[in-house]
Amino acid sequence: MMKCARLFLIPLLLAAGRLDAQPAGPSPLTDASATAATVPGGWIVAEGRANGALQAGFPATAAEIYREILRASVLLPEARQRVTLALVTALMDNGDQAEAEKVLSGYDGPHTAAYQLRTGLLAANARRIPQAKAALAAGKAEDLGPADKGWWFFLQALVAEAEGNISSANELYTQATKVAVSELQRARFMLGQEQARLKFGQTNEADLATAKGNMERWQGTRQGYFHTQTYAAGLVLFKREAEAQAVLQSQLSVLPASERNVADQFRLMLGLIAGERSVPGRQAFLKLLRDAQKPETQRLALQLLARGAKTATEHEQLRRDLGELIGAPVQSPVIEDLLLTRAQVALADKDYAHAEEDARALLERYPGTTLKAAALGVRLAVAWDLQRPRTAAEVITQLREMIGPGRERNELGVLLAEAFFRAGDFKNAADAYGAALLALHEPPAVVPAGVLIFQQVLSDIRAEQLDAAAAQLDAAAANPAFDPVNRWQAEWNLVKEMQVRGQAPAAYARVNRLLTAGTQGVPEDLRIRLMWLRAKLSFDSGQPETTLRQADELLGLLRPGGQLDAALRTNVVSTALLLRAQALLALNRDKEGIAVMEKLRADYQATAAAQYSYLVQASYLTQRGDLAGAQGVLVGFVDNENYRQSEYAPLALYDAALNLERQGLDRQLQEAYKRLERLINDYPQNELVFYARLKQGDLMRKLNDFAAARQLYEYLVNNYAGHPDELLAELALADSLFAQGANSVSNYESATAIFERLRDLPSAPLDLRVEAGFKWGYALAKRAQAAKAQTVFWGVVNDFLLDAGTAAKLGAKGRYWVSRALLELGQIHEDAGRQDEAQRVYQLIVDNKLYGVAQAQAKLARFRPAGGEKP
Repeated sequence: MMKCARLFLIPLLLAAGRLDAQPAGPSPLTDASATAATVPGGWIVAEGRANGALQAGFPATAAEIYREILRASVLLPEARQRVTLALVTALMDNGDQAEAEKVLSGYDGPHTAAYQLRTGLLAANARRIPQAKAALAAGKAEDLGPADKGWWFFLQALVAEAEGNISSANELYTQATKVAVSELQRARFMLGQEQARLKFGQTNEADLATAKGNMERWQGTRQGYFHTQTYAAGLVLFKREAEAQAVLQSQLSVLPASERNVADQFRLMLGLIAGERSVPGRQAFLKLLRDAQKPETQRLALQLLARGAKTATEHEQLRRDLGELIGAPVQSPVIEDLLLTRAQVALADKDYAHAEEDARALLERYPGTTLKAAALGVRLAVAWDLQRPRTAAEVITQLREMIGPGRERNELGVLLAEAFFRAGDFKNAADAYGAALLALHEPPAVVPAGVLIFQQVLSDIRAEQLDAAAAQLDAAAANPAFDPVNRWQAEWNLVKEMQVRGQAPAAYARVNRLLTAGTQGVPEDLRIRLMWLRAKLSFDSGQPETTLRQADELLGLLRPGGQLDAALRTNVVSTALLLRAQALLALNRDKEGIAVMEKLRADYQATAAAQYSYLVQASYLTQRGDLAGAQGVLVGFVDNENYRQSEYAPLALYDAALNLERQGLDRQLQEAYKRLERLINDYPQNELVFYARLKQGDLMRKLNDFAAARQLYEYLVNNYAGHPDELLAELALADSLFAQGANSVSNYESATAIFERLRDLPSAPLDLRVEAGFKWGYALAKRAQAAKAQTVFWGVVNDFLLDAGTAAKLGAKGRYWVSRALLELGQIHEDAGRQDEAQRVYQLIVDNKLYGVAQAQAKLARFRPAGGEKP
């Protein structure tokens, strides 16, 4: 997820107007390695998916997912131990006894009842009965979760069965089924009982002969059917599985149709002996799934069919078989299980559309289903994999409503917060992270508190709630669970955002306070980055002397031979040298500053800081009025073979064009046009191409070639739909059309139509709407439509100035155009002889301290006697 560091924009003094596309200035803070660990939402979804696959009869799929989770480094010990035990369960269920024992031997958690249960089951399956009994003695059933309790009774039954205590074993099997948490688990216990019968039975050659004789003697009777199963089981114990299958097949062929229950028992035994991956086994289970008398037997067959489907081809066949049963004219008693299993197969195959379709069908057709949580789990996995966080949040909310307080609900709470974060709903994300923090008081913890605090702060930042983020950080500073790395990373993100929002002094004060307080426990690379950030913020706050001192301190720490990563060291040193040069220039120590930049270019030629230094030098020369010198620096940079592909080369060409434009002569405007054309041709994919075309249109207007300007603006409107500054091109196009309107009514009407549309466009930037409103009114006034122009001008004033909420959002440009509208409106009233109204209009300029105050005061002075009061 989740921490996308915003780059620092270093606005160039050469830039004019809006130009968001310029590349960021060099900074050592944009390296991904600088970010802290994020909330591990992915493993929470994955664990739920694996649990669902295991319950549905796909232990191999579950085992692979558990392994993937364990390969992640973000798990807390409790979660890692839980997932390890779940992997052991999946491996056992998949028949991989040796691997299950290997995984359990590497388990490093406490030997709880859950651990003892799996130790005992592995021992029982390997016929190590004393070890199984020891595991039972070392644990208690009451210490197990609901899903494990039934297995504890099942393990006791296996031990009793192995010791020949059949009566006791049967009672324990019954007890296991009674505490089963689902129909699927109940079916799994039935399966285990049948498998134990084949594994732990005791017989000899004489008993086998007797069982055969009884089978033949009582052929066609209930007693005979019992002896048939006894004989088949005995053959299996003697490793004569093929004979056992033949006996069962033979008996099935002569079994009366009325003996459905006996047929089900024979087919289940036949399938278990043959194995779920064999053709006879699969055929037996498929027949049971279709026609078994009892739903629990059908669920058992479904689990075995699912467990036997391991390859892509087998998955495809299983989905076809399930499809036939789901679409059958007579609805299956286990239709809900069929839909869920098919959804699970589709999810395992990453066929998300069909997985979602089946899960939805189950929930919508059977709203009271006991499989609701499992179906929602499929939907959650689909939404998460397809990066649909809003859908994921909806599903998580439904799941949380079904779960009582405890670990799973807390995990889902963390996941809900991350879903909101990924959806860009940062306000709800901050609230959800806060709720997850409160839930940490209910152990076990889902994720470290420091990570959750970090995420809550980051959410507040993204929600533009900087005060809330700062308050949260200040409150959490004394929390021992707020580890230094996460705290400093959170501070870094807050300070960066403050800088971007023009709060450099406050940002500097915060980071300076943080560094002054000490850096114990903070990684060296993060401390170095924050020291650089402090120096940068001091420069942005207009403290070049402090910047110089801090840059020198930083450079002193970064002498060769330190332990800092070489790439990071180069990055920090080069950007610190650039800061030092900028500070020297700001202190008018230009020779020293340029000397530092020359050293930077010589020692760190390939770095972004060395490249950016040319733009810094050009900006400084422009400020000094040395436009020719600035032009030489910029052109020298873009003509340097080493920098042709620099990310700053297009910006240098753009700035060179602006420099020429400032000089104002026609030949210089034409040369500026050529510089922009070079930018467009040499860097056609660069974001500056749009602005270069826009500026070319402005240059053509200054050269009075409005037809060419119009073509350029129309090109942008037609080819850059959806561009963030598309409306600037539309407004410029309207300006060109209006300039041509003196000789063309059509051009005039097109211009006013654009002005009107932009004035009323809610999605347009506020300042642009004000400008369009003024130009609409101005165009009307120039066409002698004073009454209509008056209405338009007043609309601008009323909507954008007199509405306090809107007025507070106006930028300098918007306030300028409001003032222009007031001046034109006042003149209209003057021309009409409405002196009182004109005075009220001019007074609005004075009262709101708008552009043109002196002009408004001069006009008011003409209307009032000396010392007179305003009306």
